[in-house]
Amino acid sequence: MMNAAIQTRIAQLQIVKAKVLAALRKGENYELKTELNSEYKERRKEAVRRVIANMTVGKDVSGLFTDVLKNMHTDDLESKKLIYLYLINYAKTQPDLVILAINTFVKDAEDSNPLIRALAIRTMGCLQVQEVLDYLCDPLRKCLSDSNPYVRKTAVLCVAKVYDLNRGIADENGFVEAVRNALGDVNMMVVSNAMSALAEMNSMGGDVWRLEPQIVSRLLTAVNECVEWGQIAILEALIEYEPRDEKEAENICERLLPRLQHANGSVVL
Repeated sequence: MMNAAIQTRIAQLQIVKAKVLAALRKGENYELKTELNSEYKERRKEAVRRVIANMTVGKDVSGLFTDVLKNMHTDDLESKKLIYLYLINYAKTQPDLVILAINTFVKDAEDSNPLIRALAIRTMGCLQVQEVLDYLCDPLRKCLSDSNPYVRKTAVLCVAKVYDLNRGIADENGFVEAVRNALGDVNMMVVSNAMSALAEMNSMGGDVWRLEPQIVSRLLTAVNECVEWGQIAILEALIEYEPRDEKEAENICERLLPRLQHANGSVVL
């Protein structure tokens, strides 16, 4: 009898605890909602930071979607990055609301700041929402031929995201061909990203790219000028290449030999 009474009491306490926690969460979200709609820019910025902090630790802040969305119209790069991160996280559960952000994405893709252009095109690709594709094509096409290499290297990776979501659209709009052409870009960051994107599309079951001698020569040049991530991506691709003869194999080994002395163990491996 005593045990039954204790168990009942414990159950009651657990219910009370759950209600208190729910009230606290509701109260915090209400406070954040108020701050996100504040007339003061710094208070809105701090609220966005708190929303992302809560999201990072697993708290449900999806109810603040429209309030966060209102803050997209900002010139502050930090806030924009955080808001875009929020949108990526909740895009699949709130696809209809994501469409409301399209105009801002398209506008940002033509911003004078290349960091914002790249951020917009990367985020649109990462949303992985079918309805966004129709609005992504034109901005992506422009970014693939952007004057800034940072934007171009971001755009080629975005093509792989589009290909994963809808191969037909990627092919029909010439995006896959544009990535192939990017292997001849003057900027080696773009070259390494293009190769990485093509390899990723191949891994999805497509047959969009094969290593050819002229491409191998280009990659061997690029590997010396890329950052470590780019070097690793190129080296992984070269593993799949079968030299035409012994002389070509020796040439490849000689050009890659310095990578064995690299400080980064991943490059060496």
